Amino acid sequence: MDDLTPLRYFRAAYELGTFSAAARACDVRQPSVSAAIARLEDRYDGPLFHRSRDGLTPTALGHELYSQAGGVLAQVSQLEARLKGHVARMVRVYCAPDVMMAPFEAGLARIRRSVPRAQFQFTDDALQADLQFVAESCLPRGCGYHPLWQERYGLALHSAHPLLAKATLTLADLAGEALIARPYCPSADRFLTGLAQGGAVSAGLRVAASAIHDAQLMDLVAAGLGVALMPMSHGEAHRGLVLREISYVDPVTRVVGVGYRKTGFAGDMARHFLNRESVTGAMSSASVAAV
Repeated sequence: MDDLTPLRYFRAAYELGTFSAAARACDVRQPSVSAAIARLEDRYDGPLFHRSRDGLTPTALGHELYSQAGGVLAQVSQLEARLKGHVARMVRVYCAPDVMMAPFEAGLARIRRSVPRAQFQFTDDALQADLQFVAESCLPRGCGYHPLWQERYGLALHSAHPLLAKATLTLADLAGEALIARPYCPSADRFLTGLAQGGAVSAGLRVAASAIHDAQLMDLVAAGLGVALMPMSHGEAHRGLVLREISYVDPVTRVVGVGYRKTGFAGDMARHFLNRESVTGAMSSASVAAV
C-alpha cells in the first residue's frame, strides 16, 4: 500500500539509525527515504530525528510515531500476506530479438512452482521488464545480470546449400552470397565490420533482406533467400538450416544470461529463475555456466 510507504521508510530509519541503511533495506535510493521523512515531519509538525554525523536519534515525536505506527504496519502486513495468495503476481519479461526462448523455459517453470500465482507478461521494453533474456552487451543500464553461457557466431545455410559440401568455410567462400542482415544485433554488426576488413564484402557479399528477430531470420535462411550470421546455439532450433563456423582470425562471441531490475520483486524472480538462495549482482564472464 503506497500510502504507508513513508511510514515503512521511517520505521527502517528508526531501527537502523541512518537514512542510507534504511534506503538499502527498502531497496530504494537515499533521497527517497529523506524526502519521505521530510513529508512526515511536515505532516506532524515537528522533527522525527536529530541528525548528526553519528546517525539519527529519534525525538519524542519520533518515539511516539514509531510506537503507534508499528501496530498499523503489522496489521497491513498481515492483510497483504493473506491477500497475496489470491492475487496474481505479474512478472514482466523481455526476450531480445536475437535470443531464443527455449533455454529459459526451465527457469520460468521454476518461477511458476515457487510462485503459483505468477503470470508472465512479455514486453518489448527491456527497461520496464522484471527479467531480461539478453546478451550481456545489450543489458539495460542499471540492471543486475547473471551470465549463463558463452557462444560463437557462425554462418547459417539452408540445408541444401552448395557450401555445405566444403569441409571448411572461409571468408572467400562468401563472395556473391546474399546475406540476411540482423540490424537488431550489435554482434552481427561487429562481424560484418570484420568481413569488410577481410575483403569479403568488396568481393561481392550483399545484403538481400533484413530480419526483425532471429526466428524470422531462420525461416528466411531455410527458405533459401540467403545466408545469415547467427549464434551457433541456434543450430538445433530449425531443421531447415545448418550452422557452420567460418575460419576467421577474430571470431565474434557473446555471453547470454538473465538480467533483472534492481527491485526486491525482480530480484526474487531472478532468484527463483536461477534456483539460488540469493541474487548478488553481476558475475564475471569467466564464471559462465550452462543453463
